[in-house]
Amino acid sequence: MEGSEEYAAECYRSGVIAVGWNDVGDLNKFASREELKAKCAKLWPDDSNRSIEQTAGVLWNFRSSVKEGDVVICPDRESGRFYIGRILSRKAFYDRSPLDGKCRFAHRRKVRWERILNSDELRGRFGGCQTVSAVKSDPGHLFKPPRQHRRKIGHRRLSFRPDMEWGLAAEDRAMQWLKAKGYKPENVADLHVGWDITCGDEKFEVKGRKSERTAIRLTENEWKAARKLGKAYSILLFTAPTHEKLKTANPAKFPDPTKTAGWERRRRITFEYVLAD
Repeated sequence: MEGSEEYAAECYRSGVIAVGWNDVGDLNKFASREELKAKCAKLWPDDSNRSIEQTAGVLWNFRSSVKEGDVVICPDRESGRFYIGRILSRKAFYDRSPLDGKCRFAHRRKVRWERILNSDELRGRFGGCQTVSAVKSDPGHLFKPPRQHRRKIGHRRLSFRPDMEWGLAAEDRAMQWLKAKGYKPENVADLHVGWDITCGDEKFEVKGRKSERTAIRLTENEWKAARKLGKAYSILLFTAPTHEKLKTANPAKFPDPTKTAGWERRRRITFEYVLAD
């Protein structure tokens, strides 16, 4: 996607895939790739011919090569996960209204998102680190039901003991981080509603840990809230060894977390998830 911001989660919640270069206008008005390239050259005369060629290629592929029913694999760098879905719309459409109030990429295709995968679950080759790339292997396995992981918890030597003080410090850092992102967060942790911070329609459960060797826990209340809210619910995970490090730490963000394989129910009251090493 164009630009420095990551908008994968916004696309996931909105049921679309999107790219930028909005000034080009509706892609459907161009009869050929060369016509589109000429428009890009006019809009960005200081760009090199190679850059113009790449931009026109991305937009033309998004308009013409992507078909209804095609598989979409969208990486989310904030969480390290991949959203998997299928294209629903027969053609691209142009809409400048911001997705989820943030993403303004106007060239869009409707998508039915079906799974979220961790990097170690994603097999196959891709066409390159481009905005639009081809999947070079049979994508059928991406839609198979996730297998439940049975872990030998003792073998991994992971701690499950929550650190209440560290959790509160992580909430404070989450409030700062969300404000810097343009949100207006409200801490509702004391209300025990199943999440810690409300930002309009979005809900955030905050997790803090000092080491990656500490497991991530969801209580029954948090699990039920996550299942009910779906795409509107995210986990913000802060990992930092000291308070000083925590003050500047950025979270790993996990939207719609219950759709990810790997949760294990323990003692009939708690769901726990261990992040991949």
